[in-house]
Amino acid sequence: MKKAMSNVDVAAMAAELSDRILGGFMGKAYQQSSDKIWLSVQSPAEGRLDLLLVAGKRVNITKASRPASKTPPQFPTMLRNRISGGRIVDVRQHDFDRVLEVAVERSGSRHYLVIELFPKGSMILLDENRQILSMLKKMVYRGSKMAAGEKYLYHPGQLDPRTISLPDLASWLASAGQDLVRSIVRGLNMGGTYGEEVCLVAGVDKNKPAADLNSAEIERVHQALHEVFLDETLDPHIVLDNGEMVDVLSRPLKVYEGLEKKRFATFSEAVDAFFIEKEADQGEKKNPLDRRIEVQRKAIEEFEAQEKAFIGKGELIYQIYGSVEQILRVVEQAKARGFSYNQIWESISGSGLPQAKTILSLDGRGEMRVLLEGVELELHAGLTVPQNAQRYYEKAKEMARKASGAKEALAITKQLKAGSAAPKKTRAPVFYRRRKPKWYERFRWFFSSDGFMVLGGRDADSNEEIYAKYLERRDLALHTDAPGAPLTVIKTEGEAVPESTLLEAAQFAVSYSSVWKGGLVAADCYLVKGDQVSKTPESGEFLKKGAFVIRGERTYFKDTPLGLALGIADGILVGGPVSAVKPKSDPVVEIEPGELNADDLAKKIYRQFSDKVDDRAFLKAVASVDLIVQFLPPGGSRMKENSD
Repeated sequence: MKKAMSNVDVAAMAAELSDRILGGFMGKAYQQSSDKIWLSVQSPAEGRLDLLLVAGKRVNITKASRPASKTPPQFPTMLRNRISGGRIVDVRQHDFDRVLEVAVERSGSRHYLVIELFPKGSMILLDENRQILSMLKKMVYRGSKMAAGEKYLYHPGQLDPRTISLPDLASWLASAGQDLVRSIVRGLNMGGTYGEEVCLVAGVDKNKPAADLNSAEIERVHQALHEVFLDETLDPHIVLDNGEMVDVLSRPLKVYEGLEKKRFATFSEAVDAFFIEKEADQGEKKNPLDRRIEVQRKAIEEFEAQEKAFIGKGELIYQIYGSVEQILRVVEQAKARGFSYNQIWESISGSGLPQAKTILSLDGRGEMRVLLEGVELELHAGLTVPQNAQRYYEKAKEMARKASGAKEALAITKQLKAGSAAPKKTRAPVFYRRRKPKWYERFRWFFSSDGFMVLGGRDADSNEEIYAKYLERRDLALHTDAPGAPLTVIKTEGEAVPESTLLEAAQFAVSYSSVWKGGLVAADCYLVKGDQVSKTPESGEFLKKGAFVIRGERTYFKDTPLGLALGIADGILVGGPVSAVKPKSDPVVEIEPGELNADDLAKKIYRQFSDKVDDRAFLKAVASVDLIVQFLPPGGSRMKENSD
């Protein structure tokens, strides 16, 4: 059963959205889950519409119930700040890939919202220079962590089935080394269903080795590619087999001839009906341990598949030793003549030499991508052939280690499941020795989702201590304009601080300020460098304990949402911004300004933790009511509904 939109679906949806929302205005953004964003859109012809974006799965106009309005997390907050009220000026698909882009203009500047619909895809907000402003989920691409301020990197495209020439198709099939259907699926940017469709339309056996096709068969495949992928017929429908949904399509396919079709007025309606029912089926409650087992099994399969792939590429390098050595020699000779890697790449890419087709890229560090025997390999120009092969073997070993660790974790989870199913046995009480607190635990603190330590004062004395002992020139500091706020310090260690950490520190600063006591849902705070914070007042003025003078330019974070999470992570109680605490804690609760005093709320949180932690001695040692109180902000609070 289909799990996500195909590139053909994305092309059809881009065309539909261009007709329905282009020229309209972007409204507010809402986040329902970790991968789902709702956008309110004012259509020129239809009025208010809801655009549903699900990273890695789908994009469509929906009539489903939108989540209730509430304080949005970081990503929708950024969308509201940058594109709400802006005009939608472009909706397009990137390079026939499963990537949709929406361009929005507001106040003379343009922003791009990129929705990735391939597995593990994210959503990214870009500025007019296509640099990352914010991301729904963090990404690591080719070993590099994508972060705010960096240029957004598109995944490398495959051959386009709509535009590939007959000679290029013949060359690819001759070198693919697999049967026809797998060859075109792997190299021509299409899913298995469309690979089957091309073979069926061409009238060529899908299981025939691609290299064995004669010229007439290759021509028929080439013509079939045009018929399948350039067909703009619009007939949105869901395919059913014995009443079970099989696929959702924007136009008919021969592979589904004879099966029942349920038609819809728009492709959005078809997509919505298909995925809503599917998500409802999958939404039945599962045992959390069953979900964990499923995730761990998938991780093991992925690690083992990557291990096998890396070994295969290492062996391939030895099999084509001469070809690899020739490419490395070309670059090495140019480097010996004093050219930089960037200059070598400029020369090769525009030369028309055979190597220009083989070498796909070469960066300034000597890392290169080459296409040999139909397989893309990553080589380093400064290493020998055996050393490049060894790199793949080392990657394979790393995947084997990860698979082994995942298998051990799976075994533990299975034991936990077996233990939870068995009747509980009484046991002798266990006494835990109180651990020695870390130095930073006498303050408010958390580690950001990017690994940066953030400190905050509990009162005037601790504000003074942080300033005197721990605030360095290279650090960053945050404060609110409202009185009664902690001096919040990001310990940078001299490294650049990502926007995600800045937003988390801003939420930390406003949540532990007097604003929380006022019951507000959002507040402003500002960011300065460490050397802008001073205890030297202006002439004739006096500073009370815990107060500081800020000199110089300030960077403001407007309408920063209040909200905190408390949880147990690595055997200790932690608290701070939701995005920093929740992913690494279990159990965990979210809190917001409310009506309960600190003692009453701490007791409720402790009871909720005790429902999930069987070992009461451990729970009392690490998360007693008194310890929980220390993590709560000033004023009344309450637990958010469904916060766990």
